Amino acid sequence: MKTGIGAVSGKFAAILAAGMLLSACSAFQKENMTLTGEITDNGRECVTFRADDGTLYALANKATRFRPGDKVRVTGHGALMTTCTEAETLIVDKIVLLGGELN
Repeated sequence: MKTGIGAVSGKFAAILAAGMLLSACSAFQKENMTLTGEITDNGRECVTFRADDGTLYALANKATRFRPGDKVRVTGHGALMTTCTEAETLIVDKIVLLGGELN
């Protein structure tokens, strides 16, 4: 068992490495994307959205006023942890209804 400076520097290195990993994940998580598509009725826990490329996303926050069939543009970033289980989750920074009024 190490004691003294060796033990402290080993713990420091482990903490530093963990911090770097978390900050790398956080930076990845914050990379914004903008997608267009349609609100779907696939969600039970969260509002869901099918992007024009066919990918299904669960939308966390700011999407509750939209209804299935609404065409929208979503800007957001991926969530590392979420309660939405329907699909990959986007944390919505901005969502805009395209061509029409809210239902």
